[in-house]
Amino acid sequence: MEGLEVADKSTIRIQPDQRQLRGLYQAFREMDTDSKNKLKNDVTLISAWSVGELRNGAYGSPMQSQSIKVAETIRANKDRIPNVTIGGSKSRFSGGAVSGQVLFGNEFGASPTSVKGAFPNGGRRFPFRSPQKGRGNEGYWIFKTLSGIQPEVTRRWKQSVTEVLNNWNKGAGGGIG
Repeated sequence: MEGLEVADKSTIRIQPDQRQLRGLYQAFREMDTDSKNKLKNDVTLISAWSVGELRNGAYGSPMQSQSIKVAETIRANKDRIPNVTIGGSKSRFSGGAVSGQVLFGNEFGASPTSVKGAFPNGGRRFPFRSPQKGRGNEGYWIFKTLSGIQPEVTRRWKQSVTEVLNNWNKGAGGGIG
């Protein structure tokens, strides 16, 4: 896109729309500390499983070694909702670039005529643009993997929330009123 400036170090944080979770967050605020910690621990395990799946997804991308280097930056976040963080400035490539600088080019590719997508000697920095999907592009490994694991993440998260809320309702916490 013309006029769009990209930051030097990009990080994507993948998490659900917070507006849809207000009622659930209210219940979380009312829970006792043990229940909150149990939920966060369960959800951290779900996020950690997602990290493993995403890292495996890097092996199916067109520029595998670049994707694996980006995948090394994926980490699970400790929260009540499963989420991961990808990118940042810790993992360096030869030439000095950091994972956050190659993240989006690696995931979505670059136009074959893009100066940013090719080296002067004819080599490629990024794969060709990934196929279109909806209003954007499909992506090569991050968004494909997330789409594939979303039903399992949702199932595990709902199961964990239900279990914690049921245990909390049985205990001294009372429950949702």
